[in-house]
Amino acid sequence: MENTAAPAAAVLPPRPQHRPPQRYRRPAPWLGLVAIGYAVVQLAMVIPHTGHALGWDESVYVSQVDPRTPPAYFSAPRSRGVSLLVAPLVSATDSIPALRILLMLLSAGALYGAFRVWTRLLPAPQVALAALLFSGLWITQISGPAVMPNLWVAIGAVAAVGWFLRVPDEPNARWWLAAVLAGVTLVRTPDGGWLTLPLLIGAIGVRSWRPALLPLIGGPLLGAAQWIGEAYDRFGGIGERLNVSSDVEGGMGLHFSVGAALRSLNGPQLCRPCEVPLRHPELTVWWLALPVLTLLAVHTALRDRQELRRVRVGLGRPAVRPPAVPLTVLPIACAATLALPYLLLIGYSAPRFLMPAYALLALPIAGLVFRAVRAARSPQHLAVALGVIITLHLASQFVILNHTAKQSDATTGRYRTAAKGLQRLGLRPPCLVTGDRALPVAYHAGCSSAQTSGNNRSTTLPSLLRRAAREPTALLLRRGQARPPAYARTWVAYPLPGTEWNAYLPPDQAREWEARKSRQETSGNGPSMGAMTMTYPTTSWAGFAAAEPAFADYAQDRFRRYRHHVLATLRQDGSPRVTPLEVNFLSGELWLGMMPESRKALDLRRDPRFSVQANPGQGEDLAEGDVRVSGRAVEVTDPGTIARFAEEIRPPEPFHLFRAEVTEVVHTALENGRMVLRTWRPGQPVRVVRPGGDDTPSRVAG
Repeated sequence: MENTAAPAAAVLPPRPQHRPPQRYRRPAPWLGLVAIGYAVVQLAMVIPHTGHALGWDESVYVSQVDPRTPPAYFSAPRSRGVSLLVAPLVSATDSIPALRILLMLLSAGALYGAFRVWTRLLPAPQVALAALLFSGLWITQISGPAVMPNLWVAIGAVAAVGWFLRVPDEPNARWWLAAVLAGVTLVRTPDGGWLTLPLLIGAIGVRSWRPALLPLIGGPLLGAAQWIGEAYDRFGGIGERLNVSSDVEGGMGLHFSVGAALRSLNGPQLCRPCEVPLRHPELTVWWLALPVLTLLAVHTALRDRQELRRVRVGLGRPAVRPPAVPLTVLPIACAATLALPYLLLIGYSAPRFLMPAYALLALPIAGLVFRAVRAARSPQHLAVALGVIITLHLASQFVILNHTAKQSDATTGRYRTAAKGLQRLGLRPPCLVTGDRALPVAYHAGCSSAQTSGNNRSTTLPSLLRRAAREPTALLLRRGQARPPAYARTWVAYPLPGTEWNAYLPPDQAREWEARKSRQETSGNGPSMGAMTMTYPTTSWAGFAAAEPAFADYAQDRFRRYRHHVLATLRQDGSPRVTPLEVNFLSGELWLGMMPESRKALDLRRDPRFSVQANPGQGEDLAEGDVRVSGRAVEVTDPGTIARFAEEIRPPEPFHLFRAEVTEVVHTALENGRMVLRTWRPGQPVRVVRPGGDDTPSRVAG
């Protein structure tokens, strides 16, 4: 019998070769690094410039929950979500740096959490790149520690779209979707509606997304409940609130604001009206490329979908699975609806308005970058080139961020400085501030704010005057640019050092302040008043006439006796210049008219201080007395005012026109053979000086 057995060596299994165990490599935490970098940039470049004061809108939001200050007027378009976000900290401390740091941490954590939702849908490095593209924008960085709603809408929009796309595979995703939409709507109710609209259309049209219908309805309604309740409580209903909101926004309607959005890309942070030129267009490459990259991302996703349809089962699969169309198209659709009202329905712009669109568009654009690298013949070289481009883009954003942060520092610093100036003028709570930039200045001074006109109209003139009669009140006007309203023509103006504003105080309040200051100076405590003791209050001629009617009538009559008087101005080198001049009294003001480009007009444009001496008349005995008025000359450029003056006075045209803000009126005369000097300053009684005698405050007899 034949032996067919094989050799033992032939049937033994081969010995296993020892292979080194594969080491598990944890993926790099790119998204976490982006969030940390976002926080570091805020801490290093933003908070040092914004940690001392709040901006205009911020002071409105914070004042709603700050127990130490009266709440500012909350206009119809606003929503209270941001106020509720900062309420726990604000109720415990008034530290603005602490508020900034808290928001820095919250914004960095929210950025991480929102984009983390997408790591179940897209590769983690792609999601991290999208987060970097969004967080690297200067408007995103400066908004991180700000008490403003737009960043939170942007972050919420990213999370909401991500959870919506995860609804078919994860039952819990719909509850997260409802919670995020409720938060977005609470923060900014109209934006919550615009974000929900394309998601709702998608849920109705696609069967697999229909489980999201209930969260898409319930979440926004829950978030809008407070806004709806306030609409009925304050405005009489939702329709009325929307109408008031339209009026505040300048009239909601068809406004093509794309040009305004482009001009505001590099600042200012609010462009209303948007008449500024596009500064540094070389830094706008990203913004201009954004629509092109978006269209290219859509084209690429549709083309990849067609290629997938050509692949037959069993004939192989693509090496890399391209992203599904919804992952590209849905974020773009939501970005478009969120940008629509700010590009087509309002007539002004601000870079923060489009932040939600920027956040959502970053996702498909990041996918486009990775798709291009994978499809390139030399992926490494293309990756390096794109890395350089992204680095240059981030560097340009840091340049704009540095400039904008310094601008914010200067602006909010003036608010704080003005508030301290008002406190030195005696404004202590309860107090009231009205006029230009009243809301933020009042917040920092601890006062209420009120406006009788404009977008923030919150009171009537009679109510304002009643409050001014019983509590310290100040009217803020830009120095030399605005004429006081009729009710404040007799108020006394005090320059607020370090700012562009004058604070107008009612006459009784000014007199009380001057008396208190005089007592402090007499007691040796004058230097404690700081720079305010070095300024001179001003008032209109009507204010002088209201305080000292007999003295004002005499001085006005003294000027009207003769046509030509003597004006003293300051030359460029500081030396005096004396020239003849005609003066006019009209509508409670003292007017100085001058020939075009005259030396005295140029002097006053450069330095508004002046003195005008009434013509002393004939003789040597000063029988008619001598009157001198000193103050600041404010050039008038309003065509209507100039036309009314020309119609009344009929001077040679063209001419310069200046309105006098009076700081001092001096009358010198002989009485019983003795020289008598009478001096009046705003807020003070007439002071009479006789040689050899004491100064005695006195009233001038009629």
